[in-house]
Amino acid sequence: MSAGAPVLGLGSILEFASVAQPTQFTTLGGYHDGGFSGNKIATDKTTASNSTNGVETYIGGLEEPGSFDAKCFFLPGDASQIALEAIKVGRTAVNFKYIMKNPDGTAITGGTASFLGIVEQMERKFPIDKTATLDVKVKVTGPITWT
Repeated sequence: MSAGAPVLGLGSILEFASVAQPTQFTTLGGYHDGGFSGNKIATDKTTASNSTNGVETYIGGLEEPGSFDAKCFFLPGDASQIALEAIKVGRTAVNFKYIMKNPDGTAITGGTASFLGIVEQMERKFPIDKTATLDVKVKVTGPITWT
């Protein structure tokens, strides 16, 4: 794949550190869709009484890294989903990796995002006429590194 070429999310995976020392990553079972949301830069108002023409002014503040929202098929008894639930219950931040892949299964250069995250929510849905799902929300804490 050439640099700058459009990519699909097809084949992408989400991994998380299921063991801290030494770090061991586990691929989240049933993952089929996801992405980052809510990344923004805070703006702090700096308007003063002498601001030009009474127009409000701002400076850039802290970056809010947002979250990673993962959509999965709910797989009862799946070890990876059980491990992620334990991490949620533990309320601790762990390392995550979102890895984009080529159709042949190789990782896309520049398509791996590494970040520290806290599992905020794991929502299971059981529709009568569709596959049961597991929606996971991971709050990103700190920077996201793309490699």
